[in-house]
Amino acid sequence: MRNASCPLTPEQADRRGIAWVIGSFVLCPCHLPITLGVLVAVLSGTAIGVLVRSHLYLAGAIISIAWLAGTLHGFNLMRRARIESYTSRTDSHIVLK
Repeated sequence: MRNASCPLTPEQADRRGIAWVIGSFVLCPCHLPITLGVLVAVLSGTAIGVLVRSHLYLAGAIISIAWLAGTLHGFNLMRRARIESYTSRTDSHIVLK
């Protein structure tokens, strides 16, 4: 089966990277008490809510790992966009006559 996705332009990759970093900010470990409180409140009455409430350290570790993975992915997208924008330039500032 073929890959039907289109390649990202450097601008699109940069915007996606910024979105990933901003989205990961919600899961930042410095916000962990707030994040866990909201997570338990939203999932209250469900089996996942009971699991999160009874294993707060494990839930905190998973949220921290998700934050780290999202932040690193966002920075990687932004880095790749900057590298591609410099290496794929076809216009030259030097004009030979």
